[in-house]
Amino acid sequence: MTSPGSPVRCCDVVCRRFARDLTLVYGVHARQAIVVPRAAADALLAARRFRPLREHIARATAGRPAEEAADIASGLERLAAAGMFVARDALRRPDARDPEPPPIDLVAIPSADRPVQAARAAASLLAGAARHGLTRELVVADGSADPSVRAAYRDRLADLARQHGARVHLIGADERREFLARMAARGHDPALVAFALDDPERTGMTYGTGRNALLLHAAGRRFVCVDDDVIARPVRPHDPLPGLTVFTGEGEGYDHYQPQDIRFYPDHAAALADACWSDDEALAGHAPMLGRSLPALIAGVPADEPVEFDDCLDRAILRRLRAGQGRVRVTFQGLLGDLGWYAPTWLLLFDGANRERLLAGDESYRRIITSTRQALRLVRRATVGDGRFCQGAILGLDHRDLLPPFFPVGRYEDGVFRTTLRALDDAALFGHVPSALVHEPPAERRWAPGDIWRPGSWVRLGELVVQCIRALASTTDFPGLAAHLRGLGRLAPAEFRAIVSLRLWRQKELYITHLERLLADHKARPSAWADDVRRHLDAIAEHAARPEYPAPRDLVSDTRDPDAALALAQRLVGRFGDLLAQWPDIVATARELADAGHPLAAPLR
Repeated sequence: MTSPGSPVRCCDVVCRRFARDLTLVYGVHARQAIVVPRAAADALLAARRFRPLREHIARATAGRPAEEAADIASGLERLAAAGMFVARDALRRPDARDPEPPPIDLVAIPSADRPVQAARAAASLLAGAARHGLTRELVVADGSADPSVRAAYRDRLADLARQHGARVHLIGADERREFLARMAARGHDPALVAFALDDPERTGMTYGTGRNALLLHAAGRRFVCVDDDVIARPVRPHDPLPGLTVFTGEGEGYDHYQPQDIRFYPDHAAALADACWSDDEALAGHAPMLGRSLPALIAGVPADEPVEFDDCLDRAILRRLRAGQGRVRVTFQGLLGDLGWYAPTWLLLFDGANRERLLAGDESYRRIITSTRQALRLVRRATVGDGRFCQGAILGLDHRDLLPPFFPVGRYEDGVFRTTLRALDDAALFGHVPSALVHEPPAERRWAPGDIWRPGSWVRLGELVVQCIRALASTTDFPGLAAHLRGLGRLAPAEFRAIVSLRLWRQKELYITHLERLLADHKARPSAWADDVRRHLDAIAEHAARPEYPAPRDLVSDTRDPDAALALAQRLVGRFGDLLAQWPDIVATARELADAGHPLAAPLR
């Protein structure tokens, strides 16, 4: 029984409004229903922070007429007695334990046409691991088409293998071709496997294919995937915090989108000069989180350190936590250097300390949004959330239980992956490691004036695929999601356009509502930020109703008009459904081939 003074907050409830200002409240965890005055139900939903019940009552009744205040207080007390609140003490179970997972002994690098950068990343990872006495396998998935570039990858990586005495493997065109032949001999459709690992439609955007090759190589293992322009030089937060934070949004909205602390710099030299360099092994933060259950993570926090739930808006996570559910399937790590965003649009959503740094003044704001994109972004303490901010430059993956494939083509493949995983496992959680590595692309990148609002004019392929997946209302399994996407792929073009448009408009409505609330909350200040928000909203309003709007901008080309681009997107969605249907068997066969001495990746010596 929870003591009267214990901090409590609203747990997972469903509310249905009835007549005469009454609301039925159903506790999903308590499995009870109760009818209370509507104001009491609203006060329950507003109780998002842990406070003693008497404080929730005092806040909800302040300034109310006596009779109304009495009804609210009585309603909240009845709701508490019915189990509609959860006590903070109930979420921290000292006895929660996980089986000890195997070590992370594999690091993977997806790459294409950048052998110098891939070798630099590989060398930094191997050297760092050796300094800490670690032995890791390193595998590079090279998607280059030019034979001379492929040869450069092979030569550079073989040199590294000899220098470090390390196990270095390569997945190049030859390895993929041999793998396809072996898969065909086992009865798999080689064209479908090629869709996962190549670009049969010749989109020129094969960002997910290398990640899929690495998933097939690493089936059954925990591993970390690192982009080829990352250098394994670890950075710690300026002001680290102890303990653990649970940070989630709610539904498909944009509250609590960004858990990371972000600092901006005028150039790369300034970013490096301000860094708090760490002596820790570069990837050390992934192993303690990846694959762990949330109850066990919380139990592992020392008693004198905090576990923060104030930023957990998803009440279902609290219900699952009380039931011992929820596991970190994916981990992220921060970056120092290039921010890694194709456009600065997401800066418009900043709040809290990130907003204060971004909007210190109109002049500094303008400098940042047209700058060299140099920043430090990382969490200040270990953080677990729902992954709505999903950027895969450094990505820990727990593939001991089957993970879905990445969408093979188009950018934002990491966001599509997150959406696919959550559609298959709504208890999947995402961890953020409180450290960063250096991000140095081959050339300095800049945002141009207007880049912050122009993306309101278009849709990218990844956004369209996300909405296709979300059109399925509830969590499902591989066959269920596959059938849904295949069905979309078979629709008449006009019907597919209508479904996609309706989904996109719904998401834009949530997005617009969030931006308008920020405008109101901040009284449209500073003016430079408010002007960009309004221009961004105007761009959405101007373009969203146009027939070409749902056609992915990144598929439109000189030889492919918007109608053809949307038709291609529909084929890709249907083909992704085909891949999901066969993915469990494809992964199983890949493991069988590896066990028989025919792995996808070839060793370099």
